[in-house]
Amino acid sequence: MGTEIEIHGHCAPAFTAVGEAFAANFAEDKEVGASFVLVQAGEIVVDLWAGFADAARTRPWQADTLINTYSTTKGMAATVVAVLADEGLIDYEAKVATYWPEFAAAGKAQVTVAQLLSHQAGICGPRERLEMAELYDWDGLCATLAAQWPFWEPGTANGYHALVFGHLAGEVARRAYAMQHGQMKSLGELFAEKVAAPLGADSDYYIGLPEAEDHRVAQMIPVAGADQLGSGMGGGKRMNDAAYAAMAHPALTAHIANDRAWRAAEVPGANGQGNARGIAKVYGALANGGEFGGQSIISQRGIAAMTQEECFRKDQVIGVRMRWSRGFILNKAELYGVNPDAFGHSGWGGSFGFADSKARLGVGYAMNQMDTNIFGDPRGVRLINAVYECV
Repeated sequence: MGTEIEIHGHCAPAFTAVGEAFAANFAEDKEVGASFVLVQAGEIVVDLWAGFADAARTRPWQADTLINTYSTTKGMAATVVAVLADEGLIDYEAKVATYWPEFAAAGKAQVTVAQLLSHQAGICGPRERLEMAELYDWDGLCATLAAQWPFWEPGTANGYHALVFGHLAGEVARRAYAMQHGQMKSLGELFAEKVAAPLGADSDYYIGLPEAEDHRVAQMIPVAGADQLGSGMGGGKRMNDAAYAAMAHPALTAHIANDRAWRAAEVPGANGQGNARGIAKVYGALANGGEFGGQSIISQRGIAAMTQEECFRKDQVIGVRMRWSRGFILNKAELYGVNPDAFGHSGWGGSFGFADSKARLGVGYAMNQMDTNIFGDPRGVRLINAVYECV
């Protein structure tokens, strides 16, 4: 058993088991620093943080500590698209080329926004390996993706767009917004304006972190020998071309999360800087008809549209069956609790967020000690199980 860690924050009496589960993860040396937040019916009922923001365990994890949440960011990006769709700026059934004409090249003219957001477009990543600086070049990378032939006939298969999902979704959002307003705003700007600020999460989650906030970010701690994106995939077999494009173009190591350049860039599929509070506020609103803290970001109709199932089949990149809506993982095998209609997104290393509209729950978890499980991180499983013991 590990050294006892002081747990900070609050936990409503009805959710005592959640606080015990959070503490148990530290007691068993599964955590270095972490935060967990639960929203029920639009109210924060659990808000916990503990541990350290660095591997040396010299910087305490604070109430406002941020951490890179990897693919948990995809849910934030998809929420931006959903809000714009709810405002009438984007039609999920429309062709991507309606908003982004260049995307029609190379056999992609018929790809719909819904197919793009459900990883069915076949643009898993660049066919040629990129340097990190090219990942940060928004216009350059979007031009490369728009000109590229898909890895399969769009709509006939799905394969996880690990790094470029946010660029694809974000470029549609930028173009659609510009068509209505005459100016482009980045995905990070739209997230801040349309999602984070109304929910009071503008200091809790960022896509593109201002340098002035850098001091709040915890150090990411990868698992030794598993710091490369895609480590352990393929069962020792050679990954297919689509998987290489998704996972190795560019080659991403977990240590990149500690670089200022990574934090500053907008990579909305992988580099959101946030904490559990920010994640849970977003999903808390989505579980509550779009409302949190007296503010509404989306209608119930908009939530229904964004969670419409698009596919449920084996993923060509990660090799497991995935049930996708329009940017969100739809619950299967009780990944996000017991409600099959729950939806959310998880990130490399263990972070996650999800909404359960039946129970009106929004959940967020973020940590700096990474785990090797793609799904089913034991820390998250313990926390989710505890939540459902209490409701």
